[in-house]
Amino acid sequence: MELKKKFKKIGFIFGLKREMKLVSCKNNNIVCVCGYGKASKNATQELIKFGVDIVINFGFAGSISKNLKNGDIVFIDQIFNEKKEKVSILKIEKDLVKNLEKKSKFFKGNLLTVNKIISDKKEKLNLVKKFKSISVIDMEAFYIKKELLKVKIPMISIKVIFDDLSFDIPFFIKECVNADGDLKIVTFLRKLALNPSTISDLLILNTKFLKSRKVLERLVNNL
Repeated sequence: MELKKKFKKIGFIFGLKREMKLVSCKNNNIVCVCGYGKASKNATQELIKFGVDIVINFGFAGSISKNLKNGDIVFIDQIFNEKKEKVSILKIEKDLVKNLEKKSKFFKGNLLTVNKIISDKKEKLNLVKKFKSISVIDMEAFYIKKELLKVKIPMISIKVIFDDLSFDIPFFIKECVNADGDLKIVTFLRKLALNPSTISDLLILNTKFLKSRKVLERLVNNL
């Protein structure tokens, strides 16, 4: 990774713990944290205290564009919240992305940080109407970037598309996820027992997850 030569200390920030586990953080100049939703603000402050020189925000994201499919890599350009506020991009960030562009097949797009899990196509298409320049959604990038701007630490946000417009995340999954984004096993098994027909949807979901996880793992460990 050329970034290791350019920066003395690099911060990796993921949305979820299971994403962070894909990378070895034993390298002396890499610090890894995770934060889901507004908790990402606290995770970002941890990196600032560690004295990182740059932050890379990795993780899964949803696509609201027909051009972005499960497993696609997206380098994020502009970042917005649901109030249509935008956080600015530093010049150094644009230059770093240009250098990384040569190493991976990827897309570029604008991202919207949302406050809840957007589970189905109808909800996503409603966002398309409201935010016409957005192609990617997550639950943390805006909060991370806003904190880093206060101390002028650059950030690159790189997302791997998990859920695209071709399939919906089963609605009951939202009720089976805790505040950290982890699965509540007992709740999940109970709901599955009450509605076994959802198994086929879960198999599709698992296939999509395994594909996006493989892409993210390769990306994180080889960037």
